[in-house]
Amino acid sequence: MEREPQRWIDAGVPETRADVCQVQSTRETTSLLFGRAQPPGPGGEPRALLDRRVMLTPALAKQLAEGLAGVLRDHDARRLLENATPAGSIRSAPTDEDAPAAARPLLQAVRALGTGFGFEKSFKMSAAGILQERVILGVRASLADPQALLGICRAMGMPPEYETLFAQALPQANTVGFGYEGDGRGGGMHKAYLEFWDRLVQRVQGEPDNAAPGELFLGFKWDGANPSRRALARYTCHPLLPVEGIARRLEALYPAGAVSPSLQAAREILALAARRIAGDSFVYVEAAEEGNPRRSFDLNFYKARLPLAELMPALQALCGRYGAGGEALERIAAQAGARPFGHLSGGLGRDGQDFLTVYYELEAL
Repeated sequence: MEREPQRWIDAGVPETRADVCQVQSTRETTSLLFGRAQPPGPGGEPRALLDRRVMLTPALAKQLAEGLAGVLRDHDARRLLENATPAGSIRSAPTDEDAPAAARPLLQAVRALGTGFGFEKSFKMSAAGILQERVILGVRASLADPQALLGICRAMGMPPEYETLFAQALPQANTVGFGYEGDGRGGGMHKAYLEFWDRLVQRVQGEPDNAAPGELFLGFKWDGANPSRRALARYTCHPLLPVEGIARRLEALYPAGAVSPSLQAAREILALAARRIAGDSFVYVEAAEEGNPRRSFDLNFYKARLPLAELMPALQALCGRYGAGGEALERIAAQAGARPFGHLSGGLGRDGQDFLTVYYELEAL
């Protein structure tokens, strides 16, 4: 039978802010020593001023250990929960002019759901130049009518077999993303994403020692003018990777010995963001698509709270390595430099070419 939680009477109890802790134990008692670090002694030995000594029976010490383990599991789960939706906010207020002309019917359809949504823009850099006709609109699945979400998929021209898969997986999703990517020539790809964040978090909470990769997104992509040109993308999250682990996975993602212009930019941006959140990390995802050579990453950087302008030195250097896109990047910096940088994807695209895509929110920081 579970014990009822204690109701603590804490009026007048002083707080102790300890920066040093030590555990001492005998057969009868476990002692917790809390104190403050002091200057080293004459021989350089570390010293601390003892503020509190807490004496526990073995049974109470075990209860404390179990409680601390649970709190730390919850802390790790909360870290995993941060900033992973397809768009960083669900309260964006874009105008029609914020979306490419071909994506405006999609914007109107998502707006008609009445749920609130996120609006994320992006630009894709490669040796061919910079593509800017790109948007993702994110909706909380629990707030929307499933049939209305399926109706948007149909209005976008989703192939029937994709609609079947989407409908089957929708009940497990906590976020739905709708996207459009123009090709600069009047055509483009329509996209729909299902995000399974809650499912991954529940696994981490239930199995705190299980850091195995897990599916985070399922992506459906098709050409609006030619639905036979399509791709089913699976996005695998590597939970709780430290920054050093992310850097190693980035290196391994690219072909050994190949010229990969986006890798250096990704490393520079990772280092920039890591300096903002010392001791923490980011959500790291790898993507693959059935039937083509795509092999790429996605890194969610919302928690670093970087304006887009701070990425420009790394992106300008990347334009130099690609040999294209410098003027377009300058225009983006002038128009959107104050907007919040969201996430970064890069690697090899479905055409086998190196790329880097930068996502950002509509509202300025």
